Amino acid sequence: MLMEYIADELEEVEFEGEKRWVRREDVEQIVDVERIRCVKLLPSWDCYVMFYHPRELFVSQNYRARVFRKLEGSAPVLLIDGVAGGVWEQRRKGSRTELTVRPFGHRNSAQKQLVKEEAASLGKFLGTNVEVTILS
Repeated sequence: MLMEYIADELEEVEFEGEKRWVRREDVEQIVDVERIRCVKLLPSWDCYVMFYHPRELFVSQNYRARVFRKLEGSAPVLLIDGVAGGVWEQRRKGSRTELTVRPFGHRNSAQKQLVKEEAASLGKFLGTNVEVTILS
């Protein structure tokens, strides 16, 4: 019923191989938007991770078990440009924190630098120095 009511305002588009509907007046703005590059370290049980649907757009089937653990909820996630790009863990050792990042696949030097900057930000939040190890 709703789709019939607003059908003249919508346009069907393809997004990552899927058919979607957007407002006709927004199509040009969506196509022209500059892609934002970002890296975030999300904690376990983060609502962005837990409620992202459809999950296949967030994390491929190959890595889903590393993100969504049966008894432990979600793992801490390395978010790259809005999707799961790996997992991470931290271990406090005295006045410093060791952070180990396990990316899903190869990460370029720019992405690795963004991970280090995000880890430094996390260290400020935690009030500790962070040592980052990015595993290949």
